[in-house]
Amino acid sequence: MKKRIASVLAAMLAVSALTPAATVSAEEDTWKMVMEVVNYGFDDPDLLMVQDAVNEITVPKIGVEVEFLTVPIMDQATKQGLLVAAGQQIDLVVAGLLTTPSNLVSAGLLQPITEYVEGSEVLSSLGEGILEACRVKGEIYAYPGSIASGNRVSFFYDKDLAEEYNLEMPEMITSAEDWEALFEAVKESGMPQYGISLGDGVACEYEWAPFDSLGDDALLSYGVVMDPKEGTTVENYYATEEYMQKCKMHRDWFEKGYCVPDSISNGYTTTDSMSQGLMLGFVSNSNPGNSTAYKSKTTGKNLGEVPMTDIITKTSNVLNFCWGVSSSCERPEKVVDFLELMYSDTELANLLNYGIEGVHYTTTEGSKIIGYPEGVDGSSCGYGSFVGTYGNVKEIYQRPPFTDEDIEGFSDFIYPNAETSKFLGYSFDPEKVNTALTAVSAVIGQYAPALECGIVDPEEKIPEFLDALEAAGMNEIITENQAQLDAWLASR
Repeated sequence: MKKRIASVLAAMLAVSALTPAATVSAEEDTWKMVMEVVNYGFDDPDLLMVQDAVNEITVPKIGVEVEFLTVPIMDQATKQGLLVAAGQQIDLVVAGLLTTPSNLVSAGLLQPITEYVEGSEVLSSLGEGILEACRVKGEIYAYPGSIASGNRVSFFYDKDLAEEYNLEMPEMITSAEDWEALFEAVKESGMPQYGISLGDGVACEYEWAPFDSLGDDALLSYGVVMDPKEGTTVENYYATEEYMQKCKMHRDWFEKGYCVPDSISNGYTTTDSMSQGLMLGFVSNSNPGNSTAYKSKTTGKNLGEVPMTDIITKTSNVLNFCWGVSSSCERPEKVVDFLELMYSDTELANLLNYGIEGVHYTTTEGSKIIGYPEGVDGSSCGYGSFVGTYGNVKEIYQRPPFTDEDIEGFSDFIYPNAETSKFLGYSFDPEKVNTALTAVSAVIGQYAPALECGIVDPEEKIPEFLDALEAAGMNEIITENQAQLDAWLASR
């Protein structure tokens, strides 16, 4: 590997030596852009090598010299504010993950990029239908990390296990009757595994009901609109008949032995439990970044997928990972030039995602699926240990177990193939009800896990749960959310 790295660096130096005049000219017209790269707490050893290769493309094409600034994911929500306060340069930032563009705007950390994005045919075209999610008070403050922002909920299952026990999987799961038929078949097959794990019970399977959470996917503490295509009324999800029926169904599963009985307390995530072979399958979001191939890789199982909902794009899907321009950036137009290049130049996007061909990956003619060079694997590759994807997900390479067919399937998650919620672009501002939210979140944490894992009787516990939510201020939150939603709808 050292020989390959040395040859790449030598080639770069050779190119520089052959064109000194062009290099000097480029330096005179070049602006340095500092780009946030979120990682898992350690820097890739070949990060600077890839940074140099990126600049071999960006400097001559758009006059931008890129400098990577790595930020551990645990610091991602606060790092930008600290850098700006300290006067340290930071230009292109991750505006999702542990925070949102609206939160960053409220903190004065992002600047609007409306004129630059709308003035870019590439960015405005690729962002068609989903850019509304990136607006705050009418201005675009971010750009979607993935143009394939649609999402559905699916049951992911062990295909080898299903084949071994001759289970015929349904084409779609849409009702309690579908679940009952599947889990009864699992039990009758003699399979020692459980049918499903309900994990820690926090919002498990909540998206089976096709509602819009209006910003809080984890706890549903803002209230929800049960019909994201036609409805406009914000409701307490925990007070709906749908929630009661779901909890009754899970209680029935628990009593019949369909689900892992100690999932709420065993300390395992559903991914852990799947890896250990404890159950047939689990429920999760499904999208290009969270696909069957990805989940097969993370669980070590050969997974199949049974859809539970149609594909729909909501604000939270778009904002899960997006790009923004720091309020302290002096050349926002150059940052957007870089974004435009990243989404239109596949060579640059692949370089950012996977590093240097021949050093960090190998290609096969006619395929977008890449491998590792001889003697190299994921642990020794030297580049790629970061969070997020760069560029047009429809055009960039992918690693196994993705297939070229999987990449073609990404189109189903791209507007207009994927439906969009009526509330795409709406973000609830919880500032006026933060005290109530803290109290409500605590109540949800106290009651919901046991209810959603089927451990307690919902007819007995849900009334108690609702009384506690009301006392904590749930109605106050819903009233504020409804007022903001009505104002937003009236401005459309």
